[in-house]
Amino acid sequence: MTVALDDMRAVTALSGEHRIFTRRQRRALAARDLGCTFPGCPAPPGWCEAHHATDYAITGQTSVDDGGLVCGYDHRERVRQGWTTRMINGRMWWIPPPWIDPNQTPVRNSYHDKN
Repeated sequence: MTVALDDMRAVTALSGEHRIFTRRQRRALAARDLGCTFPGCPAPPGWCEAHHATDYAITGQTSVDDGGLVCGYDHRERVRQGWTTRMINGRMWWIPPPWIDPNQTPVRNSYHDKN
């Protein structure tokens, strides 16, 4: 397990070599994402699963920096439909399949943004 802290001792990275996110990593994802990251989904953290933005088979790492929360429905169905994810500025963005958006413009869920 690797933990990186900033000057204020805030966790800036938390990663491990296991495929499954740990309880601490899930808590960090819940604090950051506040719920499902799929655009427009209102699902709270308790209804969500942790998702690797970049497939674990590629990185061999499970990291808060490369993960996000996704409700069970969006985790199954959006990936099946061809949506992919990418981390941009520390947040999970979703890239629609070409049949939805030929330009594949990344979009993110702003539903959980604090006002």
